[in-house]
Amino acid sequence: MTPEELRSLIQSGESLEVEFKRDDVSDNDLIEEIVCIANGPGGWILLGVEDDGAISGLKHDFDPGQFLALVQGRTQPPLAIRARVVELDGQRVAAIHIPKQRHVVATSSGKYLQRAPTLHGPECRPLYPHEISSRLSVGGNYDFSAQPVPSATWDDLDPLEFDRLRQTISLNPGADQILLDDSNEQIVRALRLTAEFDGQIVPTVAGLLLLGRQDTIQRLLPAHEAAFQVTGPDLNMRVNEFTRAPLIKLFERFGELFSAHNPQEELRSGMFRVDVPRFPPEAFREALANALVHRDYAALNAVYVQIQEGSDELTIINPGGFPEGVTPDNVLAVGPRPRNPALADAFKRIGIVERRGRGIERIFREALKSGKRPPNYGGSTNTLVRVTFHGGPADVALLKVLHDVQKRTGRLLDLPHLLLLWLIRERGEVTLGEALDSLRMDPALSRRVLEELLDLGLIEAKGQGRGRKYFLSMGVATALGKKTAYTRRSGIARARQEAIVLEHAKKHGKITRKDVLLLFPELSERQATGLLEAMVRKGNLRAMGRKGGKHYILP
Repeated sequence: MTPEELRSLIQSGESLEVEFKRDDVSDNDLIEEIVCIANGPGGWILLGVEDDGAISGLKHDFDPGQFLALVQGRTQPPLAIRARVVELDGQRVAAIHIPKQRHVVATSSGKYLQRAPTLHGPECRPLYPHEISSRLSVGGNYDFSAQPVPSATWDDLDPLEFDRLRQTISLNPGADQILLDDSNEQIVRALRLTAEFDGQIVPTVAGLLLLGRQDTIQRLLPAHEAAFQVTGPDLNMRVNEFTRAPLIKLFERFGELFSAHNPQEELRSGMFRVDVPRFPPEAFREALANALVHRDYAALNAVYVQIQEGSDELTIINPGGFPEGVTPDNVLAVGPRPRNPALADAFKRIGIVERRGRGIERIFREALKSGKRPPNYGGSTNTLVRVTFHGGPADVALLKVLHDVQKRTGRLLDLPHLLLLWLIRERGEVTLGEALDSLRMDPALSRRVLEELLDLGLIEAKGQGRGRKYFLSMGVATALGKKTAYTRRSGIARARQEAIVLEHAKKHGKITRKDVLLLFPELSERQATGLLEAMVRKGNLRAMGRKGGKHYILP
């Protein structure tokens, strides 16, 4: 760290990532503060700085090597930190950097602490057992749903829920149909819903959540709760139903409530007619299943499904943030990382969620192919995941375009095609670089999908490299009511092409169709010929020769 970097850090003040300490702090207090920051976001301790940012400096010797050894000897597992002494305004300050940890760190005396915000500023507070399990599960190091529940017995599983599970399997073609022939005991073994504890076979957390009696779930898994709420345009609560039912029963009930508040609208465009629900049902089912499977069952909070009729939005919230490395921006790009692998596997095998583990793609695809905006995960934090669906009027013109593509080609557009088409439609035009940055898709896949959209006649392009621009084709732009924008963009592109053609003909004395194709790789042979003949009709060029020897010169 340079003196300038240190000054900037001090001027920014204390925060979750920065703590000021006087040099007279005890070793115990300093180790506890280091553990706090390690179990939080990571950050800095500046030793020799007062709480108000005044630099009091080090009054004692500080050896970074010896201090590292002290920290590693007083933390479990041993914590690797970096420290150096920086001189600023004639005073020495020890800058101690503590990296964020994937695992949970304790002091050697067994204290688990974490740095957290309070009304009086950041402070150290205990890290409780349920928070430790949550931290481990987020990092993929612990499966809370696979843990045995010692005080539960076989009698705590409800025979009616076994029947419901079999019915769910029979109604879902993608489910493990072989389970239908199994006994109850074989089903729980196959789905890993029981485990051995102290010589006894007992239900796991996932077993109770799927098949448990409701009173047992409420007693032994009090964190499990879900709410379905509907708010009218007048902000009055129309529905406010809370439940601790087992998950398959809960999933069915919330599906019924959703259907009752999800009217369909008949849309027409000429002879084209289609019924479109306010919110796409398959996207809702997948998002609800994700919330139930990936929620933090160690946190005392509920899963919320909220329909706001005034703003025409549906929001699903579950406690527990995204897994390590997943953000609202890259949620489509990363692979599946379930918080509760045992529960997620059971949901796949009984057919409630996709077997591929890519339900998030289905959520986006169903929304986009319904003529709606893509769902929004922007309200998510490190303690909850929030997805919002927009139920405003569907774009009937876009639906007709998608229908026409399917009728003409016999194929449905895949999610990458839908995402890129939506992005171009929203922005008017995008460069390849902008498409890659916005969608976080594999670059090779993005290029291939854009070229396929070109081949399908849905978009057009101009330019080369990362700066190459893509915009809606004339037919699609006209269908979507954006003909003026298309005319403006294509007109600018044509004027630029004509100017380059004239410059080439002036410099080389002539220009051929082959030259035009080299200058503009995005053009087809027919388009290149059309460009040259149009310039002849305008009087800008003269055509000379025939067939293979045909070329164009300045008049």
